[in-house]
Amino acid sequence: MWSLKKQLLSPHQLPIEGPWSVSVREDQVDGKVMIVRSNTGYREFRSVPGYEHQAGIAVPFRDPEPTGLPSPDEDAELGELEATIRQSLQEHAESLLVAIITADGVREFVFYTRAPEQLKHRFEQLRNRFTSHEIQLMIQLDKDWEIYAELARPHSN
Repeated sequence: MWSLKKQLLSPHQLPIEGPWSVSVREDQVDGKVMIVRSNTGYREFRSVPGYEHQAGIAVPFRDPEPTGLPSPDEDAELGELEATIRQSLQEHAESLLVAIITADGVREFVFYTRAPEQLKHRFEQLRNRFTSHEIQLMIQLDKDWEIYAELARPHSN
């Protein structure tokens, strides 16, 4: 049994591509919408050993709609930015994209990483590359993947 679990948790066996689910949550205070896309392939793991640091890359919108969501044009730009971030940070499964939050004028990409220093280096390269949007990085210890558990939990409005 142990060898099977070890094989499932190797970087090449992780559900990097999904499946993904989308949940729409409405803020009870101001009625704004929060859209959470989460990679539900990680639900079967409580956490992935070695990926103990949670990283958030926040991208503030230039001109959000009154709902707090991006305009269609900006959303298309954010899609291109997302593809570049994914490709760079998930290389060699150093970091795992587990969720994407869109709300209140910001899109945040939620990763877990086994290489926080390498992630910082790649982030700096990305920040220098993007001119359309400012990007911000935050890294914190989250061995039990509590942030992912909250984001991947099904919500009802």
